[in-house]
Amino acid sequence: MLFLTFLISVSIASQDLLKKCYLEQFTIGDPEVKIQIYFEDHVVKNHQIEYECLEFIISRGYYKVALSLYENYFLLNHIDITDRIVQFLKNDKYLNQREMQTLFKLAMAKSNQVQVVQPVVQWAQSKNATFINIKFSHRQDAPACLNAKLEVVEIKNDSLLIEAFGIVSHIPFKYRYAIKLYKPIDPATSYEKVESVGTMYVNLTKIEPVLWLRLTEEDYKTPIWWDLKDNFRKDMEEFAQMLEKESERKERNADKQAKKNQKKRDQEKQKQTSQKAQEAKRQLEYEHNQCYKPGKCEIGWYQRQ
Repeated sequence: MLFLTFLISVSIASQDLLKKCYLEQFTIGDPEVKIQIYFEDHVVKNHQIEYECLEFIISRGYYKVALSLYENYFLLNHIDITDRIVQFLKNDKYLNQREMQTLFKLAMAKSNQVQVVQPVVQWAQSKNATFINIKFSHRQDAPACLNAKLEVVEIKNDSLLIEAFGIVSHIPFKYRYAIKLYKPIDPATSYEKVESVGTMYVNLTKIEPVLWLRLTEEDYKTPIWWDLKDNFRKDMEEFAQMLEKESERKERNADKQAKKNQKKRDQEKQKQTSQKAQEAKRQLEYEHNQCYKPGKCEIGWYQRQ
């Protein structure tokens, strides 16, 4: 009787956890990928999740779901459960599973070990505004981070700061883009918005309606967002002409500098040649003078005549 009561209480507790952890609609025969998709598309975006749910999901053998839940909810929201999950996963039953090994390594990683990278950036402009396209990826030819979470957006009169956090192939990345702008902008009328998954768009209103030679105060070459050329054809064509003239100017300066450097090398070479000639002359004079001393001519100038 006591055993039956115990089984009933365990069953009730299990049902409560199933409901609390958003698993009550699934049966044992449902494929794990179906549960994982449901959690990624609905649960982590719309609900608060207790830590015990993570342990419960692991105990039921939904390892892919647990790893996804840890990455997309606990890790992305900076909810520190390190000590609890590490202690729980020290059970060999779980660490034999590939997904749990990955989860364990992620949990053991400290925040200062998160790799900080600059996202992929392009820019375009009209006379009235500057447009920046940001893809949260560590390189141009890599896909955007699908779960990137925007954490900091600071648009100031003379600077821009964007920070996001995401996980790519189970590796956490912090995306950071911080620049000093080429000219002042109006933060009050500037804005940002999230575009497609893993990308965002920033619109900066210029205080002075002129084309900028570059995006940043430093002479840093940010790729041009030529896709916007049709939107602002006249301004972008004028901008292209500015870039061409600047490129020609830099090329002329580079040629001048190259000639200047070559002239300097020629002068240095001429100086060295002159010094060697003077040294040789002094040596000949010395040896010639030695011949006027008794017993010295056999090693001196006369011997070579």
